[in-house]
Amino acid sequence: MISRYSLTLTQDKFIKSYPNVDKQYAYNKSYNISPLQKSCIIYKNEQYEMCQAVWGLLPHFAKDRNNNGNLFNAATVGICSKPSYRIPIRQSRCIIPADSYYIYHKSYWYRVMKRDRSPIQIAGMYDIVTLDQSYYISFSMITVGPNRDLNGLQQCMPAVIKDELIDSWLEKTTPLPQVVDMLNVSENYQWIYYRVSDRLADENYNTPDLHEEVRAERTLFDLV
Repeated sequence: MISRYSLTLTQDKFIKSYPNVDKQYAYNKSYNISPLQKSCIIYKNEQYEMCQAVWGLLPHFAKDRNNNGNLFNAATVGICSKPSYRIPIRQSRCIIPADSYYIYHKSYWYRVMKRDRSPIQIAGMYDIVTLDQSYYISFSMITVGPNRDLNGLQQCMPAVIKDELIDSWLEKTTPLPQVVDMLNVSENYQWIYYRVSDRLADENYNTPDLHEEVRAERTLFDLV
């Protein structure tokens, strides 16, 4: 389960990373994005666009806006047939821009990022609930199994879309088998991770020190 990620690129670097995206004003910087908070997603209509959406998908058939946030991760297994996902995976795919994500493992938080520190294009799905003439947009992060870099850390990692496949991923007419084929485990030797502050657990704590490495204290057992 992935319940935290970050997007802390400067505005200039974000624009350079996504030069064809319209509505750049929707970008917001955060060191600690958690379920039911808003963050930006990139999708495609006639062109690439970006908007603020709630992390934790609320299906279009919802009768109200009571979002418990449970659908913040979507495992690839069964994604094409589950009621909440079967339409979004076909018609409403998005990119979730990030620069890292966090894993809680054996009582500690770890920050995971690409070895070259490049932006991460996480595969996502979004849905829109129309109530009282207003729109509620929410999204879910698609996950796959871990690669060798992260095999000992947790049982899943985000599905990452390669740069050359972003257009096909966002294009609504892309056939479903081709869509599913893009949801692969990331290549090995591309990811690194390190321990970070336990303050990450507080969803309201959002400062740069969350990206700083926390060195584990050595005990007498380590010296034996």
